[in-house]
Amino acid sequence: MQLTKHGWGAVISIFILVPLLFKLSALLPVPTLYSGLTQDLLILLLFLLLNHFWFKIPIKWWHSQSLAHQNLQLIPGIIILLLPMTSNYIKLFQLARTPILGFYIGYTLLIGITEEYLYRGMLLPLLRDCFPNRIMLAICIDSLLFGFTHLLINSSQLTLSYVIPQVFYAAMGGLVFCGLYLRTNNLVWSMMLHALSDVSVIVSLATHTHTAAKLSIPTAYAIGISVLYLVLFIIVAFIIRWQVRPKKSALSQ
Repeated sequence: MQLTKHGWGAVISIFILVPLLFKLSALLPVPTLYSGLTQDLLILLLFLLLNHFWFKIPIKWWHSQSLAHQNLQLIPGIIILLLPMTSNYIKLFQLARTPILGFYIGYTLLIGITEEYLYRGMLLPLLRDCFPNRIMLAICIDSLLFGFTHLLINSSQLTLSYVIPQVFYAAMGGLVFCGLYLRTNNLVWSMMLHALSDVSVIVSLATHTHTAAKLSIPTAYAIGISVLYLVLFIIVAFIIRWQVRPKKSALSQ
C-alpha cells in the first residue's frame, strides 16, 4: 500500500483537530441525550471528507481472505479487553430491552467506528510514514495520542481522578487495536472490538451512572489504577510487538 506523504504536519493537524472539533460540536443546540452521538457523527463525516479530498490516506476496511487467521488475531483483544468486562456483559443482558438501550448500543458502536477511523485508519499510517522502520514506535505514539485525547476531551466534564486512569486504559486499548488492524488488514475488526470493549459505556448510560458525581473516585485509588494500567500498557506493548513481528503487515502491503 502506498502511504501518505503528509507526515508530521498531518499527524499534528489530526491530533489538534479531533479534540477541538469535539469541543466546538458540544456547543451545538442539541438535546443532551443526542449530544454525544451528534458529536461523533459530525466528526466522522468531517474526517471522511478531509481524508477523501486532502489527506488521501488509504483505508483498508475489509477483506475476506484468510478469515481463520484473522480470527486468531482477535485472541489478544478478547483476553486483554473483553474478558475483564464479563461482569458488564452480564449486567447488559440483565437490562430491559427498550428502545433507549438500542440507542445506547448504536451510540457505542459509532464511538468505535469514529475513533478507529481516526486513530487506526488515519493516524497510524501517518505515523508509520514518519517511522518507516520502527513499527512499535508508531504504534506506541498512536496509542498514547489516543489516550491523551481522552484527557483533552473529558477533563472539562469529568473529574481528573476518573479521567487519568481512563487515559492509560485507552492507550493500552489503542495498542491492541493497532495490532489487530496491522495483522488483519481490516479496520472493521478494530471497530468491532473497540465497540465491544466499550460495553461499560452502555451499562453506565442505561443505569444513569455516567454523571460526573457518580464517576468520581478517590485520588489515591485513581493513582493506583493509573499505575496498574501503565504497567499493563508496557506488558501489552510487548504482546503486540510479538503479534506484529513479521515484516508483512496490513499497512505495508
